[in-house]
Amino acid sequence: MKYLILSGLVVFLTACGAKQDESQQQGTSGQTETQRVERLDPASAPLHRAQKEAPATDFEVTLLSGETFRLSDQKGKVVLMNIWATWCPPCREETPELEELYRKYKNEGYVTLGVSIDEQGESVVRPFMEEFDVTYPMYIDTDGTVMDKYGPTMGIPTTYIIGRKGNMRYFTVGAVTKKELEPRIKELLAEES
Repeated sequence: MKYLILSGLVVFLTACGAKQDESQQQGTSGQTETQRVERLDPASAPLHRAQKEAPATDFEVTLLSGETFRLSDQKGKVVLMNIWATWCPPCREETPELEELYRKYKNEGYVTLGVSIDEQGESVVRPFMEEFDVTYPMYIDTDGTVMDKYGPTMGIPTTYIIGRKGNMRYFTVGAVTKKELEPRIKELLAEES
């Protein structure tokens, strides 16, 4: 029931969140909490730069492949974490470009982690991965392991980009495009860990 209510809320907020065009959000104190970076693709959700390079919250999960994925083990790499669901149209829209970026940069120290929130689990996620030829690591977060640390999200897809030092660098809510992501990924890959 909790996920059914969340699903309805997520669909509503995703539609609104993807069209949001604010350059900054105000916190309760009136201070700027996030700052949008220059938008490279008007068709993309806007990326927001983390104002402070705070460490990304660590977690350990078992991927669909059976391998263990610990975020802290990825230090020295650039990690794009994408929270999504198979029933989400914007998620379906961005998946091919996320896969393209993963294939292009995975040998340069880049990792994409898909975090599905589908309650049906493997029965819907595996066919989705086959349909879109997804090869990047995938986790199904039915127990809230990741969402408890990174949620609640304002909508899906939600994407976080973590730099080589393990610090949060960018985030966005809504479908994000390759044109918007690639320059940021290249910039972060060029940094030393």
